[in-house]
Amino acid sequence: MSNYNISINLNYPIERVFKVFIDLNKKEIPKFNDKNPTEVSYKKVIKQVGKQKIEMETSITGYEKNKLYEVTNSISNDKYISKYEFKEINSNSTEILLSETQEMMGFTSSLTLLFQKFNAKKKLKSKMEGIKEVLEEELERRDGRNNNSKNEIE
Repeated sequence: MSNYNISINLNYPIERVFKVFIDLNKKEIPKFNDKNPTEVSYKKVIKQVGKQKIEMETSITGYEKNKLYEVTNSISNDKYISKYEFKEINSNSTEILLSETQEMMGFTSSLTLLFQKFNAKKKLKSKMEGIKEVLEEELERRDGRNNNSKNEIE
């Protein structure tokens, strides 16, 4: 099992950040259930080898308004869990902590695991930079606000 953590800060209130984050995720999740999000799960084909289809099941496994959003992707017995925790820094600033965990049950060589760990950190940083950019653009669009401050990814 591998676990990686990274955080970003946004100069917006936690309620606004969480709402925009969920609104953007709803576009990716068919039949998002606002009343009980953890009942949502769906499958999609991610690869086809000949006539065999490899499916990934995505489930919302944790949800607490303005605090937590967790999604689990499963392929066979392997799981990839992304947990987003939202914390109020002050009334106009929010921290999002992303924790990603890989649970791989299949046979994988030590060399493959080492390579994945090296790449995972780069991919996670890039993912959070992309999330921050998209959230800020959407928050600015909705608020008509221009946020020129640059926050570093920790």
